[in-house]
Amino acid sequence: MVSRSDEPSFAKIVLTALLAWLVPGLGHIYAGRRRRGTILLITIAATFWAGVAIGGVQSTIQPTVRSAWFIGQMCTGGHALAAWAWGRSRAATHPVSKHPNERAGFLEEDVAVIYTGVAGMLNILIIIDALASMDPKYVPLGARPPPRIGQTGDPAT
Repeated sequence: MVSRSDEPSFAKIVLTALLAWLVPGLGHIYAGRRRRGTILLITIAATFWAGVAIGGVQSTIQPTVRSAWFIGQMCTGGHALAAWAWGRSRAATHPVSKHPNERAGFLEEDVAVIYTGVAGMLNILIIIDALASMDPKYVPLGARPPPRIGQTGDPAT
């Protein structure tokens, strides 16, 4: 049975959610799941920044043109905030021009927006997983629960 002292405090839950949003994977690292957190951190960062590299920062992060995708992109937290600030600073000196490689209405920017938006939507699941892993009764998928008192860990015995 789980005692109340094993349950995380409200402050720790909020901090885990905030860290998981700000830097995807950091909530897992804070909760003690370093390997999983590192994998998630690298995967979401690579997906988001690959999208930015494909479409360019100004064409990818556009809150007024693609507001629904922008909301999804903002779910990546610090990555989206950094890209948005970078795009705004570049807009003053480098105005966005018509893309030269337009093909039947589908641009590299569309692929970029999808990459970055999907990274944000995946981070919603990562935040939920980070919060679920804080439950002392949580057993990760594929892991064996610890043996009961009086049992050995080997199922063959």
